[in-house]
Amino acid sequence: MQRFLLLALLAIPLLANAAEYNTSRPAGVESDGTTISRLLKDTPPPRPEEKAFSKPDPKKLQKWQEFTANYDSRMNQFQVALDSIEVGEDGIIRYAAAVTSKGSQVKNVSFEGIDCKTKQFRSYAYLNGDQWQDLSRDWELIVKDKRNGYQAKLAKEFCWGGAPTTVEKIVDSMSSSGPLKIVR
Repeated sequence: MQRFLLLALLAIPLLANAAEYNTSRPAGVESDGTTISRLLKDTPPPRPEEKAFSKPDPKKLQKWQEFTANYDSRMNQFQVALDSIEVGEDGIIRYAAAVTSKGSQVKNVSFEGIDCKTKQFRSYAYLNGDQWQDLSRDWELIVKDKRNGYQAKLAKEFCWGGAPTTVEKIVDSMSSSGPLKIVR
């Protein structure tokens, strides 16, 4: 009998708390039952606010550093022009990147930007001869394992803690795996 009374006394606060939980929704669940995380996945991140910038002179891009993007990209060679990397007043890191199919002499060079805060990238232009040809591409989410998704590798080198690092640290990080391999 004493055990039953003790169990009943212990159960009263639990039952009171259970009644409270029945009238409220769990954290993160909207009234229609959808979760906030699901709603966020369907909503693209805000477009980064950009300030004026200039593209680098293609003739002055001399220090090309090879890097590995991911396993799926092993059929391509990736390079970034270390002398093109710039952190803008808007916090966006802009750079020139080159992709060359292995066994080919054709180098596809583009001028791009990465926003560390929103984890997005944008291609501004591609190189046609010695001139940049503008692109009208919008910002895209950086996806790590996307085929040829080299922007994820660059974002890892460029962004530390959700913010851009300095150009000096980026260059040091990109070339610290061994001596700087400049290709042209």
